[in-house]
Amino acid sequence: MDTSHEAALGLHQIEGYLYREANRREAHRKARDFAWELPGLTTDQRLVIEEAYAREQVEDARRATRHIAERIQQVEAQYAARHRRFVRETALAMAVVTMGLIGLCVAVILGTAAGTA
Repeated sequence: MDTSHEAALGLHQIEGYLYREANRREAHRKARDFAWELPGLTTDQRLVIEEAYAREQVEDARRATRHIAERIQQVEAQYAARHRRFVRETALAMAVVTMGLIGLCVAVILGTAAGTA
């Protein structure tokens, strides 16, 4: 593995980590805001609610990210299949045109040879 590939992979991993951490912090902020707006709860009850809410927010984000990744893979597979079909059909069309041109050249050569004989 060359250094530029390793650097790109490292940057990708750092970006993923920072994204997850930002998402986790945002989930905890939302959870804290939600829990502290509930009247009549003790601090411990608020903390329990905050933790459960934040955990659910993180899991929701994880599910959404997984769904997006799966959809991207589906679209990539569909694109690859279309691309293979396009290449196959293009190669077939080129073969037909080439054979037609070869046949035309042979006919012209034979016709020219028959006319001079």
